[in-house]
Amino acid sequence: MKKVDNENFLEFLEKDIIKNFYLCDNIVNSGKDGYAIKSVGIYTIDGTPSDDYIVLTENIFDELIIEVKTDNEALISDIISHIKKISKTYKKLRIGANSLEFFESAIFKKYFKLQKTYYADFGVFAHFLNDDIIEFDIPENITIQLENDFSKYSDYDDEKWDGFESLIKYRNENDKLFVIKENDEFCGYLMANNSYKNIYDVANVFVSEKYRGKNYGAYLTSCFAKYCYENNLVPHYGTAISEYSEAVAKKCGFKESYRQHYADVKFKLISL
Repeated sequence: MKKVDNENFLEFLEKDIIKNFYLCDNIVNSGKDGYAIKSVGIYTIDGTPSDDYIVLTENIFDELIIEVKTDNEALISDIISHIKKISKTYKKLRIGANSLEFFESAIFKKYFKLQKTYYADFGVFAHFLNDDIIEFDIPENITIQLENDFSKYSDYDDEKWDGFESLIKYRNENDKLFVIKENDEFCGYLMANNSYKNIYDVANVFVSEKYRGKNYGAYLTSCFAKYCYENNLVPHYGTAISEYSEAVAKKCGFKESYRQHYADVKFKLISL
């Protein structure tokens, strides 16, 4: 097991940049002020970029997150030995895997006890081609616009508008805000963050309760995707957080790229 140079691995990941967006984002932005990730270390058998790898991520909460992207038992055993030596420096150990089968595997059960599970009910969604966009016939009394004056929405509090005030307060200057109105009355919004290259990741899609059930979330998402492609940007839906969110993603042509399951763990009392 050897650590891969992050710049070399970043170049490798960018061959499939949409699927690897979050890891690319973490590598580039780790350690920056206001960013939750302190450091990212990637390991392969021989230290060269490969589809078989394990990521060790430290966050600002003194947690170590182990992302298992391999079935190679030698690599997994080596990383477990390494983690065992450093585990006491962290408040929590969390393991992530794309398949639930990993948590039932012999190698996992040999070394770890499950503390708490965070099995993903929903996946990560992305657009891969311009042709994926599904456009809608939007009624004439509905308008959707890219908003430049964020200050107009400063009074829409977090509780009623699903974190809207905080999204505006802590946004980056390149973030995009799309708003939807019915007969000039504000109904909802889509906020998309730009943290890595030209990829825009949906931070939130929200429609006021009064206007739900009218496809407004899908209208917003479709217009966002179309805008991205027209401006040489890449639309990314990120992790769906509900059945509604997942339905909106699929309805607008986003496809699931993966889903990640997590478990908080402790080492069993055995020697490695």
